[in-house]
Amino acid sequence: MVDIFDRIELAVRDIFGEGPVCVHVGDVKGCGIKRHPTYSALHSDAIRAGVRSGSASRLWESLITMGRLCDLDGGDTWRLVILDCITPCFRSLSSNVSREFRVDRSDIRSAMVATALEVWADTSTGVPRRVRDLMVKAAFDVAFRRGKAVSSDCLIDDLELLRCEAPAQGSDLSAHSIIDVNGIRDADVAEQIRGERFGSLLQRSGCFGAVAGFHSEIRSGRRTGSVGQAVEVSGSTRSRISGRSSYYYSSDLYPSFVGLLEAASVMGIAESAARRLIRAGQFPFPVARAGRSYMVSVRALMHFMDIPDVIVHVDYVENGATHASGGVR
Repeated sequence: MVDIFDRIELAVRDIFGEGPVCVHVGDVKGCGIKRHPTYSALHSDAIRAGVRSGSASRLWESLITMGRLCDLDGGDTWRLVILDCITPCFRSLSSNVSREFRVDRSDIRSAMVATALEVWADTSTGVPRRVRDLMVKAAFDVAFRRGKAVSSDCLIDDLELLRCEAPAQGSDLSAHSIIDVNGIRDADVAEQIRGERFGSLLQRSGCFGAVAGFHSEIRSGRRTGSVGQAVEVSGSTRSRISGRSSYYYSSDLYPSFVGLLEAASVMGIAESAARRLIRAGQFPFPVARAGRSYMVSVRALMHFMDIPDVIVHVDYVENGATHASGGVR
C-alpha cells in the first residue's frame, strides 16, 4: 500500500526524472559548477551525509538553504527533497513501532512527516545547522508517543495479548484479564489482580523458577525490594498480614542496567541510531558510559516506554503462577 513516504518519493522523482540536479543554486545551467549528480545519486549522498552528521554536512546545509529559498518563492520542491532524504531513516522505526504497539503504520508515518514539517516551519528564521537532526528527533518522538498512546497502560496486559495459550483449568485469571486495574477503587483488590497477572506472566514465560529464588531470599530476610516506598505508594493493608518486606517493585527482578543494544531493541530503533542520538545529545534519557560502551538504566528505560514499575506482593505473584500452572508449582 502506498503511504506518505512513497508519495513523497514518487513526487520528487517525477519532478527531477533522470536528469542532473543542482543543489547549489537550483539551476544546472546557471550554476558555475559544471558537474551535477542525478537525483538518485544526490539522494544517496544526502542519506550517507545524514548518517555521518547531518548538522556538519555541507550537502545538508545546501539542501536546507535551497529549501528556504524555495519556501520564499512559494514552492515546495526542495522541502519535498529534504523529506525524501530523511524518511529512509524513519522506515524501520515506523515499522517497529507499528508492530510493537499494534498501531497502523501509515498513521505513524503521516504523524512523523507532519511533525518534521512543523519543525521545519518553527526553524524558518535563518538556517539552523541542526535543523535536519531536529526534524529527525521530533519525528522519532512523535512515533513513540503515538504508539504508546494507544497501547495498554500496563506491560503485563500487553504481553498477555501476545500470548495465545488458554487459561489454566479452573483459573480465575481469565476474568481478571479484562478488568482495568486503574479503575478499581479497592486498593487491595487491584493489588491482588496486579500481582496475580504478574505471576501468571512469569509462569507462562518460563521465568518463575528464578523468581521463586528471589522470593525465598525475601521470605528469609536475606533480601528486600523497595519495601518502604512500595507499601507507602500501595496504600494496602496487607503489610499487617505478612509484613512490609514482602513487597517489591517488578523492576527489582531485572538488572539495574542493560547494554545499549538491548535498550535500543526495546525502543524499536537500531543500536547505531541510538549511538547517533547519544552523540548528538538527543537521547531521550541519560545513559552511563562504561569505557567505549553505554549502559542504560532499566528503570529509566521503563519510564520512557511508559512501562509501569508495578508494586507486587510475593503471595499474590505466587498465587498467579499457581493458577497459570494448573495448581502445581
